[in-house]
Amino acid sequence: MDNIRRGNKKLIKELNRALVINTILNYGPISRTRISEITDLGLSTISNIVADLIKKELIYETGEEESSGGRRAILLEFNCNDRFVLGIKIGLDGIIVGLVNMKSKILDQYFIACPLKSNEEMVLGILIKAIRGLINKNHINTEKIIGCGVGVSGLVNQEEGVLVFSKILGWKKIRFKEFLEKEFNFPIFVDKDVNVLTLAEKRFGSGKKIRNFICITIGKGVGAGIVIKGEIYHGSYGGAGDFGHIIIDKDGPLCYCGKRGCLETFTSDQFIINKAKEALSNQQDTMIKDFIKKKEDLDSISADTVLKAAQKGDIVSKNIFQEVGKNLAMGIVGLISLFDPELIVVGGEGVKAGELIFPTMRKAIKDNFPFKKEIEIVPLQPGEEGWIIGAAELVLSEVFKTPIFKSKGKVAIKSAFHW
Repeated sequence: MDNIRRGNKKLIKELNRALVINTILNYGPISRTRISEITDLGLSTISNIVADLIKKELIYETGEEESSGGRRAILLEFNCNDRFVLGIKIGLDGIIVGLVNMKSKILDQYFIACPLKSNEEMVLGILIKAIRGLINKNHINTEKIIGCGVGVSGLVNQEEGVLVFSKILGWKKIRFKEFLEKEFNFPIFVDKDVNVLTLAEKRFGSGKKIRNFICITIGKGVGAGIVIKGEIYHGSYGGAGDFGHIIIDKDGPLCYCGKRGCLETFTSDQFIINKAKEALSNQQDTMIKDFIKKKEDLDSISADTVLKAAQKGDIVSKNIFQEVGKNLAMGIVGLISLFDPELIVVGGEGVKAGELIFPTMRKAIKDNFPFKKEIEIVPLQPGEEGWIIGAAELVLSEVFKTPIFKSKGKVAIKSAFHW
């Protein structure tokens, strides 16, 4: 880095600028002197950068610091509502498009039903309409949007911004980045939905100061986002974290992926529903039937139906969730053996039943590692909003980054944003 700093003034300027912006964004309101202390940059350098950022309305002066004697320092704050990010979550429940400010606060969101098993043209057409609807509703100039992050269930080629395949959605080869960037004048970033949720947890949740942790989601599907040395691990082709399709019983039920005995078939919402139907068909004494909207229609049972019964003290329902906890532990034990994480975070729709799942899950994990320091297992902190915040974070994590790469032996600057 020292050689680069001495040999490339343009690069130094970009790096210093990114450093100052990040410091104001993360620590503001903050004085120029404090920025100097944090970044180890000279006051004259900081003053020049700050003057340019104020001129471009990226930051503004906001009052004065309390003085212990002498001249009071002027504080600087990031103009969080001058520019915006779009965050998109695509799953079985539908598509959510959120408008997010530079402090990762969701300002508005727009929901549309998910066009399952549709072709690329229809999927992208619906998405374009939803994005335009949200922008127009909030009267946002598209020049003020710095980017859009998309989190989608399935196998994603992150570099090309393509959903390669999603069995659960019935989609393949959806070229989000290519087509959306033709429609809008801002960059598009795409990743697996569990990875964007993990980004939110890494920035704002329990994983904020943790270098190695795993974020697991349970609900209609089961997945895992893996953080190694502070970075999301994608694997060689974007398939890392396909946690739900670890086989735990080779003779188990057929999974929609085509294999038998996947973890997902023993832990997902469908497993809970199937177990509830089985209990009712066997005429077990259970309150589940009291929460079915159509009393004779077992197909109207949902995971929420079983959860309501369990929360009212129904033993059969409680046992179903405890079984989910034990089954989930089997998969987590494998992850712990492979990655030795400091922390396991559990999120997704299934966390609503956390008090029923977690105790048996923790016990089963502890029983498998009696001589190991107990690994902390906690519920996801950002909650359901984490999907949108994480998708926006796909963009925000790139906003002020100035990657350095080699091109024919020379150091070059690659920056996605030029403000």
